Amino acid sequence: MGRCSSVIKWYHLHKPLQVFLLVWVFSLAHADVVLGADSDKSALLQLKSSVSDPSGVLASWNSSNSDQCSWFGVTCDSNSRVLALNITGGGGGGGNSGSFSCAKYAQFPLFGSEIRRTCVSSNVKLVGVLPPEIAKLTELKVLSLPFNDLSGEIPIEIWGMEKLEVLDLEGNSVTGSLPSHFGGLRNLRVLNLGFNEISREIPHSLSDCMSLQVLNLAGNQLNGSIPGFLGGFRDLRGLYLSFNRLNGSVSNEIGDNCGKLEHPQLSGNFLVGGIPSSFGNCCGLRSLLLYSNMVIPVELGQLKKLEVLDISRNSLSGSIPPELGNCSKLSVIVLLNLLDSLPKVTNSEGNSSLGQSSSTNDEFNYFEGAIPEEIMKLPELRVIWAPRATLEGKLPSIWGVCDNLQMVNFADHRAMDQGIPSM
Repeated sequence: MGRCSSVIKWYHLHKPLQVFLLVWVFSLAHADVVLGADSDKSALLQLKSSVSDPSGVLASWNSSNSDQCSWFGVTCDSNSRVLALNITGGGGGGGNSGSFSCAKYAQFPLFGSEIRRTCVSSNVKLVGVLPPEIAKLTELKVLSLPFNDLSGEIPIEIWGMEKLEVLDLEGNSVTGSLPSHFGGLRNLRVLNLGFNEISREIPHSLSDCMSLQVLNLAGNQLNGSIPGFLGGFRDLRGLYLSFNRLNGSVSNEIGDNCGKLEHPQLSGNFLVGGIPSSFGNCCGLRSLLLYSNMVIPVELGQLKKLEVLDISRNSLSGSIPPELGNCSKLSVIVLLNLLDSLPKVTNSEGNSSLGQSSSTNDEFNYFEGAIPEEIMKLPELRVIWAPRATLEGKLPSIWGVCDNLQMVNFADHRAMDQGIPSM
């Protein structure tokens, strides 16, 4: 009992000190919050000073407006720390595609893109370069400035932002290359640098970003091969590498951990060899755009969720596998030669799926054999587009129910000489 009395006596004697310590700790924490908020405001003003703003969208960004959380495009937490910066422009430089805009991108046939935006008419456009001071937004999770006219290289400091989850600079005129060291981007879920002027190879350092769910580098000037380490991203759903200068074969490693992959798009490169048979492991695949010198493995018949198969612009010497008839959700099959010859159709949600063409020249393929009857029995089939193909034999005599069929094009190839079966 005497020992307990001593403890109680000590507590009462030192209670004022404990209260002081608690007040001191809370004061320090509050000071850190204030300093952090002031630092965020300074970083935003540095960004404003680095760009021109002809539309005046950053008019609210000024030192006399003490609450940066009320500024256009800025989202904060309860401590006034900046968590997100979202400013979508109406058009930008668009890299190697010339003037680029959200509206133009919306018509681009990147099937099933989870990062496709609803475009609205806008004259918003930030012109200039990104300052390294953006990295002082230490709580920032989302940096989204697509379809503006930002140029120059991405500051190396941005690649070290520890809490950044989304980096979206699509449709600008960003140059340079991806860094050899990504630093702090361990939490990055979306890296969207599509339609800029990024060059050189895809570095191995990208493999550090193991949380990636969407990787969009389409429409740049990337060269080298498609690295096999992309198969290590277990949460990857969208892989967009189309319209670069990538070459070589596609590594079989891509299909190692692809259970969540829905939209691999590798079209418009200089790829050779075959579609990896490991893609048959990608059970969640909904679209597959792989034209440019590809062959069709029978393993694709395992893809029960596949909706769009574009294997056009190829130099195939093999046949179309009947196993594709097992892809019960398959609705669009494209075997033509030119991208701008795609028909325009709408999906079940009323959205445009394919681009409209002004020309139908040079739609040519090199397939062997006939169209498998199993494909024509697909219950969801809406479009099969194969003009001027070298297909042989008769067209299938049984087309299934075909209730959803909208377009068929077998124009000007040998199978047409056998007559068109009734539907």
